[in-house]
Amino acid sequence: MANIAKIQTLLNDTAKAIRIKYGIPNIAGVIVRDNGATTMNTIQGVKNSNLSETAAGNQMTASDYFNVGSISKPITGFLLACLIKKGILTWDTTIEEVFPEFKSKVFRDKHGMNDLFLKVKVYELMAHVSGMNGAQFYPDYNVATNPDAQNRDTDPFRFPQDQGLTAGGNSRDPEWMTNASLLYQRYLFTVLSMKKKKYLYNSAQNMGYQNQASSGYGATVTICTAMAERKTGKVWEQLMDEVLAGPLQGLFNIKFGNLTNGAQFHSFNSNTNKFVPNTSMDTSLMPFSSKFPTGGIHCTVGGIAQYIRYNLPAIDYSQIFDVQQYHQTVTTAAKGGLAVSGDQFWHTGATSSSLAAIRIYANAGRGVAVMMNCGPQGSNAGTAEFELLEKLEEIHKNWDTI
Repeated sequence: MANIAKIQTLLNDTAKAIRIKYGIPNIAGVIVRDNGATTMNTIQGVKNSNLSETAAGNQMTASDYFNVGSISKPITGFLLACLIKKGILTWDTTIEEVFPEFKSKVFRDKHGMNDLFLKVKVYELMAHVSGMNGAQFYPDYNVATNPDAQNRDTDPFRFPQDQGLTAGGNSRDPEWMTNASLLYQRYLFTVLSMKKKKYLYNSAQNMGYQNQASSGYGATVTICTAMAERKTGKVWEQLMDEVLAGPLQGLFNIKFGNLTNGAQFHSFNSNTNKFVPNTSMDTSLMPFSSKFPTGGIHCTVGGIAQYIRYNLPAIDYSQIFDVQQYHQTVTTAAKGGLAVSGDQFWHTGATSSSLAAIRIYANAGRGVAVMMNCGPQGSNAGTAEFELLEKLEEIHKNWDTI
């Protein structure tokens, strides 16, 4: 029989040693086993590296949130699956069904849109196989490596978030801090995405995803949220809050916006070889980031553990969503947005100032996850992340002999 006390000590000691080894501000690990009946975690480190480790309230705790980066995409897919269960959308709902104005050639010509993506379905957007270039609309003047850069740079409807207008410090910031602005931005992103040419799934030119750029592959998730907004007349933030306040109430500790309770994102300062708080990622505009469904969701250790549990078919969550549909394989991704590799559903997440990874062995009734509010650029944070992930797998394997 497993010695839970010894396992907890091993979890804590392992995570602490990795944190010290790589000089990272914080790290958390989660193990879910036995079809969700057993959940254990470890949380090591501080909320703010500028403060002393012994400063009051500076230790990360089970109630604090970690940003999960692109794991936000399959989590958004799960929330979308909850709305599908309610009949608001289906996995096969098309863009033109939700936005009938797009079917008008006059409308498309007026806005420079094409007709290539009218019949793209929700699951294709979630699984990154739509052929739609989900890259963000950053200016890129290297036309040789980014052929559509010229048109994008001169487009008067360039996405405002990607111009930095919603990054904070602008005198007109209050205009963006409204639900109406969020609805507008997601609709605008949908229109802009339908101006681009179509890329072939699994092409050597596009990294195996639907776009040839190095970022934004999952930004098409934003279009799914825009579709839900059009169908309901409610902003996605409200829909998300309603789902979390319904049958998920008190179970799924996730949020968007600021990290809260003094927790900070951390970036690596190569001059000092230390992590420092990245205050640009924790502004008053954070709750109004229209693309947060692609990378701006935060989880507690309990929240990420519950997400793993929702993916275990042995538990009956049929009143909330259909896990079989959510897991249905499209190519190397499931309809709900998780990547698929053999018997493993997985995803990773990274911003410049946070990291996360998750592995779910649905049929085996288990999973592991690692999160940290510090980023990989110029540091060994990514190495630390996967070292702890492998240690969690090892602890699971040796569970009964520890």
